Order: sequence, then structure tokens, then C-alpha cells
Amino acid sequence: MRPGTVAAPTMKMWKEQSGQVLVLTSLSMMVLLGMMAMAVDVGLLFRAKREAQIAVDAAAVAAALDYKYNASVSSATTQGQAAAAVNGVTNGSGGAVVTINIPPVDGPEQGESGFIEAIVQDPTPTLFMTMFGLKSVDVAARAVVGSGSGNGCLWTLARSGADVSLTGSGALTASHCDIYDDSGASDALELTGSGSISALSIGVSGNYQKTGSGTISPTPTTGIAPAADPLASLPTPTIATGTCSSSCTPSFAGSSNNTLEPGTYTSISNTGSGTLTLEAGNYVITGNLSNTGAGGLVLGAGNYTIGGNFTDTGSGPATLGSGFYEIGGNLQLTGSGSLTATGVTFYTQGSTTVTGSSNLTLTAPTSGSYSGVLFFQSRSDNDAMSITGSSGSTIQGIVYAPDAGLTLTGSGSMSVSLDIVVDSLDETGSGSVTITNYADVTNTDSVLGKMVMVE
Repeated sequence: MRPGTVAAPTMKMWKEQSGQVLVLTSLSMMVLLGMMAMAVDVGLLFRAKREAQIAVDAAAVAAALDYKYNASVSSATTQGQAAAAVNGVTNGSGGAVVTINIPPVDGPEQGESGFIEAIVQDPTPTLFMTMFGLKSVDVAARAVVGSGSGNGCLWTLARSGADVSLTGSGALTASHCDIYDDSGASDALELTGSGSISALSIGVSGNYQKTGSGTISPTPTTGIAPAADPLASLPTPTIATGTCSSSCTPSFAGSSNNTLEPGTYTSISNTGSGTLTLEAGNYVITGNLSNTGAGGLVLGAGNYTIGGNFTDTGSGPATLGSGFYEIGGNLQLTGSGSLTATGVTFYTQGSTTVTGSSNLTLTAPTSGSYSGVLFFQSRSDNDAMSITGSSGSTIQGIVYAPDAGLTLTGSGSMSVSLDIVVDSLDETGSGSVTITNYADVTNTDSVLGKMVMVE
């Protein structure tokens, strides 16, 4: 046999096999690319699911709070859909549907009064699945809010930066309640020094950072979805107005005691050593109300609209009667005398500074539309808020400043009954601050006390 007589069939077989390999390789590449494309789209869908859950949680809370006070399904639906829109899902836009059911039509609470169900359905476009004819996927999320007391007592709403920060040897203890930190930063919850942060549970959207010998207990759960503002539908108060016609700027500088009757004033000041008393009733003060001397200040029960600053920096005692205090400027209650304010709500549109000692008593009302609300800082106001107390201070209520940072300082061991909803919280110093869940322990009829996420 001549050389090469066997090579021809062999070459032919090799060419046939190489063609098969090319076909198989091409098919494998198509499958691999399809799987990669599906992985990308699935990742995007998971993100869309998370965003839909944030929106539906906000919708459920907003609808529940509105229904609690207005008992109107249409009003609750409007507020729920508005809250969802703020969080990225607008009813009727791009095929999105936000549904509010009162009572729920599905789940364990189906047909049960006292529960509100929110459902979000949002078509999410795909990138690569369109090759397989799947142009969009309906992403759905559901939440139910109902009667009961939740475990949350501290919500920090900022989505970046350090939301909860403690520096020094002090301690922040959320006694038997939860901390929710919405920041996605790597130092969303930050402990520096030998202090401690403890709670029933701690949830952080980002991560936490500890520098020094301090302790955080329990270990925070990281990567959670940002919690919705639990008071997103708390109504903004209507600001009273008025025009003064006579005796508009009373100012007292002597040692005698003085009394004013309800009405409209341009400004009121007391720089003397006598006590200034505003009798019970409603007041509109278009400018400032100030008490800066050695005299005392007594405000009778009523509603006070102060267009400018409300300042008490004197050395005399200050007693504020129950009522609603609307301050268009700054609130500064930093006098060295005792400060007693029971059954009060402060609505502020500037900075808030409160400093007291063992003679500091601040309590919120226990009924009405603002039941439990001690401080409500305007949602568009990012001026700083600062509260300083000591071991003998009594502070009870809800601190709501969704766009402002709160600095909380305790001297010694300060125990307060608070629910805190703020942009961020900073505790400094060597004192310890213990927070108990106000809506669960002190006032179950507060604006937070009856609303809890059950599904």
C-alpha cells in the first residue's frame, strides 16, 4: 500500500468532527449567554422587588394613620398612594397599580376590621429576556398594618452617612425595643470609644463600624430594606394668624409680676425679676416670645402660635400649660431654672434646643390628633435639634424630626420614655441614656401606639 492511502478517510472524519464541535460550541455559547442575561435580569428584578416593598410599606403605614383619624377609605387610599409615589411607585404611571384595601382581602387578616392592606404591582422592563419574548415582569409586594404595639422606638431615616453615632464612654440603650437605621453607608451605625449601644434588635441598611473597646448588642442585622417613615401621614398643623391692634409689644423689666390675657401680640418679653403669666387661652404672637431675666414664666393652657423665636434662657422657673405650641423660628429652652411642660406638643420650623437638669419635665398629650407627639419639627426643616437632660429628668413622648439630626445628651443615667423618628441620632459624653418604647409602655393610644406592620 502506498503511503497516504489511509490519510484521506482520516482527514474526512476529522473535518466532520470539527464541524460538530463548532455547532456544539455555538449552542453552548448561546445557552451560556442566555443564562448570563437571565442572571442580570433576575438581579434587576430582585432590586425592583426591594423597592416595591419599601413603597408598599410606606403606603400601608400612611393609609393606616390617615384612616385612624379620618375614617375615610377614599382619604386613606389617597394618602397611601401618595406615600408610595414618594417612594418611587406612582399609581397609574407606567402600568403601576397601588391598591389600598380596608379591610384586607387576603391573608390571615382577611376581612378583619382594624387592618389595612396595601398592594403594589409594578411592571418592570427586562434587558435581555426580551430576546425570549419577555419584555417586562410584574413585580408585586404586599403589606398589612393593623392594631397593636410595635417594638420599634428609634428610626433614623437618612439614606447616607452615619445615622446612629455614639462617641465616648456613654451608653445608648433601647430598652426592649428595636433600632432601625436606614443609611446605606459602611458606617451607618458608628460606635467610637468605650461606650455601648444595645437594643432588642438592631437593623441597618448599610453596615456598622466599631472603633475602640465599646460593645454593640446584639450584632446588627445588615443589608435590610430601609424602614418607612412611620409618621409619614401625620398631618402638618395649620398655622393660626392674626393682627394686633393695640398694646402689641408688652415688655417687662422690673421686679413686679405681670399678667397678659389671650389675644394677638407682635412680641412679648420679660427681662426683669418678676414672673410673667399668660392666662389660659389662645395666643398669636407674630414675633418673639422671650424670658431672659431672673423672673419666672407661666403659660396657661391653650394654643400658642409664635411667628418668631420662643426663648427661655433666664434663671427663673418656667411652667408651660398643656396645649399646642407652634414656633416659626427657633425654640430655645435653656434656662437654669426648672422647666415643666405637661401635655404639650411643640411644632417647630427652626432649630430646637432644650437643656434641663433634674428639674426638667416634658410630657406629650395623651389624646387628640397629636396624641403622644412631644416634638414635631417641620418635614422641610433640617436645623439641628438638641435635648440635654440628667438622671432626674422626665421626658415622655414622640420626637419627630424626619429631616433633622438629633443630639441626645444625658448627664449620669438618664431614662426617658420616647419614640424617636429623626434624620440621624448622635449621642455624646459619658452619661447613659435609656429609651423605653413610649407607644408601648406609656401611651398605647399615641399616633404610633396602634399602628404596627403585621405582614
